[in-house]
Amino acid sequence: MKILKGMSLLPVLVLSAALVQSSPAQTLQVLTAGSSAQFGPFAVAAWQLAKAGNVAAFHYTLKASAPCPGTSCYAWINDSRTVGSNTVPQEPGNLWVVWSTNGIWAYLSVDSTVGVRALAAVPRAKLTMVAQASLPAAGATKFTYWPDGGANDTAMTTAVYTALNNAPIQAANTDIRPEDALYATNRALNTLGYGSVADPRSGHSGQFLIGNPIKSHFSGAIANPVSFAIAGGADPMSGTVGPALVTIPIGAAPIIFVASTATGSTVAAATNVTSANAASLFSGLGNCAAALVTGATGVIDPVLREPLSGTMNTTEFTVFRPGDPSGTSSQETGVSATANNPLAKACGTGFRYRGVGTGDVVNNVIATPNTLGYAFFSYEGTAGGKTDRYLKLNSIDGISGTYTNGALPACPVVNGAYSCPIANGKSFPTLRNGTYSAWSIYRIVTDSTHQANVQKLVTQAQLSVNANIPNFVPFTPVCGTAVGTTNDPGLAVWREHYVPSTITTIPDTISITPNDGSKGATVTCKIVKGTYPSLTYGGGTEAGGDVGGLIQVNPASPLTESSPH
Repeated sequence: MKILKGMSLLPVLVLSAALVQSSPAQTLQVLTAGSSAQFGPFAVAAWQLAKAGNVAAFHYTLKASAPCPGTSCYAWINDSRTVGSNTVPQEPGNLWVVWSTNGIWAYLSVDSTVGVRALAAVPRAKLTMVAQASLPAAGATKFTYWPDGGANDTAMTTAVYTALNNAPIQAANTDIRPEDALYATNRALNTLGYGSVADPRSGHSGQFLIGNPIKSHFSGAIANPVSFAIAGGADPMSGTVGPALVTIPIGAAPIIFVASTATGSTVAAATNVTSANAASLFSGLGNCAAALVTGATGVIDPVLREPLSGTMNTTEFTVFRPGDPSGTSSQETGVSATANNPLAKACGTGFRYRGVGTGDVVNNVIATPNTLGYAFFSYEGTAGGKTDRYLKLNSIDGISGTYTNGALPACPVVNGAYSCPIANGKSFPTLRNGTYSAWSIYRIVTDSTHQANVQKLVTQAQLSVNANIPNFVPFTPVCGTAVGTTNDPGLAVWREHYVPSTITTIPDTISITPNDGSKGATVTCKIVKGTYPSLTYGGGTEAGGDVGGLIQVNPASPLTESSPH
């Protein structure tokens, strides 16, 4: 937005902005919570919807941190459910808000699983903020995915603040399906030992509903395992069945391994890791030896994610544990929920650490010599000038398909904002052809009441992704919208679905018949001509978990498989 110097115009501009921001047409369109990896692309999508029709649009962003309550806890998930006198901990997160006369959109960044839990909880969890006067000043947090680089962050108006504060969550952005999120929660609460508050109901006394916080080694960041139900099951705390949920696929993104290039780092020249060696490294079974990673010169300190994370579960079951139901190669091997929380566990002469959240891992890998971690690739999170490097997995490059020196691809900043358009259909070629194994399909979960608005946001994210920050392969074919643009054929791979262990018995029986979903419809592009068959399964009828499911590339009859976990 240009600032005009003519002083005589200033009162008109101020009045115009005030009228726009106070318009009664501002209604809440989408309030979502979840995956940090999807935070940026959905901000771009919301901005595009907000300014449709060339209306004036505004944005506000803030960073929040644990603990809550605390001086830096500004916005959080407020889950009001209780077990006796035990309450669910508040879950802070980063927040963006977009508004115009077209409506209001907002996104709270927390774990994928926390987002799904917030949506599925009965009663539904809410977004809660500190008093409006206590929020950080506009511009205190600058995110470079805004078209102005965040330079024109605007304080929320009272109308926008009121519409959002204590509003129920309407959707959940997740890196894994709801069934996999429930599995991850039950695993953390029970199998991994993070449970604290047991289920008091008859027949469930051995299961936990609220857990101890899972802590970061590097910061005050935490993740709280808390039980919930899906697929028609009664909420384990309130006993009430919530509304049916709808899962909308967004697109697929790869997991990449990132290594510290800090001075003296043993992994500064690392280039490749195999799945078997990665499992040995992150489980501690290989004593963190240099020989596990090509190019490493000494002991390696692996950095794990928390077990509620969609990133952690994707990596766990697509890299460390495919075909290993016993879990001997799990990154949680030998980790005690009490003695190793926060995690700094000896591994030979090195250590295994844990970060909570993508930023916590990536930023601390950058700063800490000898560390190697993993994350979903995103230009604002793991690239765009980051000073660590990425590795091939099983000698396959997961980003461009052609590995050079390991430097993360930069996303040019134009006028203070990211601008890295990529030829449609050219992003992540080894994910698209099924040769790169570490990836997951992003989803957003909602209910029928909010499905239409959520679908508009997803469609815009798919339209915008290749033009702004190409962080994922669109799930469905996308048509170029102007002469000179190109089309994207969409995703041509999917993973077989199954019933994850634990979700049919903890805390209530849930009936799920695995289904890879129906084949997508053929899309015909008219402006940039082309007809693109959607080969991917996983449409509206899909059911069951799929993280770590076998990769299918060609269109075939939907298959099912036994659970890899």
